[in-house]
Amino acid sequence: MTTQVDLSINGSVARILMRGVKGIQILSAETRQRLLAVVEEVAKANCSVVVFAAEGRTFIAGASIDELRTQDERSALQDSRFGQRLMSAIESLPQTTVAAIHGACAGGGTELVLACDLRFAADGAKIGLPETSIGVLPGWGGTVRATQLLGAAVARRLILTGELVSADEALRVGLVDAVFSSETFSEEVQARVAQILTRGPQARRRVKHLLQHHAANGFDVAAQYDAEVRAFAECYRTGEPHEGMSAFLEKRPPKWTN
Repeated sequence: MTTQVDLSINGSVARILMRGVKGIQILSAETRQRLLAVVEEVAKANCSVVVFAAEGRTFIAGASIDELRTQDERSALQDSRFGQRLMSAIESLPQTTVAAIHGACAGGGTELVLACDLRFAADGAKIGLPETSIGVLPGWGGTVRATQLLGAAVARRLILTGELVSADEALRVGLVDAVFSSETFSEEVQARVAQILTRGPQARRRVKHLLQHHAANGFDVAAQYDAEVRAFAECYRTGEPHEGMSAFLEKRPPKWTN
């Protein structure tokens, strides 16, 4: 079953809420299509803050392993390009975007929060980019945004080890902007959103556009995204995705060949 994506708008605040089976949010192909449609809808809405949230055991657990393991190099290329399109649409939203990370956030979920302007985590959350553990790599803009936001050394560590770091460690390295108690997380996020709303919405839109321009100035982002797409797809040439995902589903260590 697919993860449900619901949009609600209350005054100046839009809320994109994800609800998956048994409280585990999975960014399946169908969910990504729905999420893109919602993002494109909210881009035209009369609101100035967009909150990405979820209910249940996880924030977003990542992509569908069942879908990933059936891909070949060609379909992986298409998958990566669509994922980049989705994350770029989130990044390009004119509103101030907030990721409310109440629980575990991995893979595509972390790529989504990297595309947001602000990231708030509950103290029990764990966050990371574990794609190498199943033989692929972050292919939805994650290698580019992680490097831009965290610097090459931290991005390299997170992606090569595939570790999920604690909320406090994520705060230390700049992956999240604040950590709140799990018991008061919703209230703390609402308070931060209320604070944001006290700032000029048009000024925030212009600042956001300007900062994105500054971040992109000096190197070719399109070329980096293209390189990421090709690297993601080429993983399937090695056979590692099949082994990694089979091992994951069979609950055993993967048998890598160097």
